[in-house]
Amino acid sequence: MVKKKVVKVAPPPRAAAPLPEGLAAVRDALGALGFAVQADAESGLAFMFEGGQYYVPAQGDDAGFYHLLFPNFWPLESDEEYGQALFACDAVNREAKLVKLHTVDGDVWAGVEALHAQPQEFVAALPRYLSFVQEAVRVFRDVMLAAQEAEDSAELHPEPLA
Repeated sequence: MVKKKVVKVAPPPRAAAPLPEGLAAVRDALGALGFAVQADAESGLAFMFEGGQYYVPAQGDDAGFYHLLFPNFWPLESDEEYGQALFACDAVNREAKLVKLHTVDGDVWAGVEALHAQPQEFVAALPRYLSFVQEAVRVFRDVMLAAQEAEDSAELHPEPLA
């Protein structure tokens, strides 16, 4: 009797969906600038910059719209801190160029939305966008820390009752 050897064959790996043309051009341009870029056709691009993870989400059919996101830079740990964060976001959003701060599921995010005719124009503006985001985050942190210091000071030195 001859024994047959059974060989298990793994299915071939599924090819990843191709990136939209504009997003692929942004990925390539970021790579040329030295960024290590992770790409996914559904979610977009991710890259590190000065210790933070940034994203350029896929935008579907709007080839001229670009969104740079810096998510989760400040976790919100209480309802009181959430209220302080809304105040700080509003203060930054009134003054910051191009940057919008907002809350998402218990965290604060920063983003820049821009319209560009070509992906290369977005990449050319990216260093400026990154500096705008970093400045907005710095101002947000300053406002939050000042609010927390004021709160701590009030707890240590309550005003006397009249």
